[in-house]
Amino acid sequence: MLRLLIAVMTTLSLVAPAAAKSKLDILTLFDQFMISKAVASRCARADEEKRAKFLLNMKRVKFSATQRLKRMYPKATDETIAKGSEQRQAELDNGVSEIIVKEGCDSPQIKEALRRFDMQADMDLAAPTKDQ
Repeated sequence: MLRLLIAVMTTLSLVAPAAAKSKLDILTLFDQFMISKAVASRCARADEEKRAKFLLNMKRVKFSATQRLKRMYPKATDETIAKGSEQRQAELDNGVSEIIVKEGCDSPQIKEALRRFDMQADMDLAAPTKDQ
């Protein structure tokens, strides 16, 4: 089950460009938060308030992503989903590290992820939406 969950999360990261053309999927959004976290931890000098806001928003996205995975895989336990998430974060951390080693923090990919980090930190995910 864990391998299947990891495979699904990996596949979702590969289809992110397609998701960007349509409605953004919560799992893709969670992947983007994990990438931003990995990049910011190595290349950003965010103040504590911005970092705290980002982590709070990431926690909210993670909750929604976890709920989505539970609906997709009703037999998956919370522990299985958490392990899959941790493994995915580790994979993304490694990928980010490789890019930084090869291209540095000034590479276009890293700069884009840092811009995304700032946007994700500034989001107000607690605000009511049109659907609420």
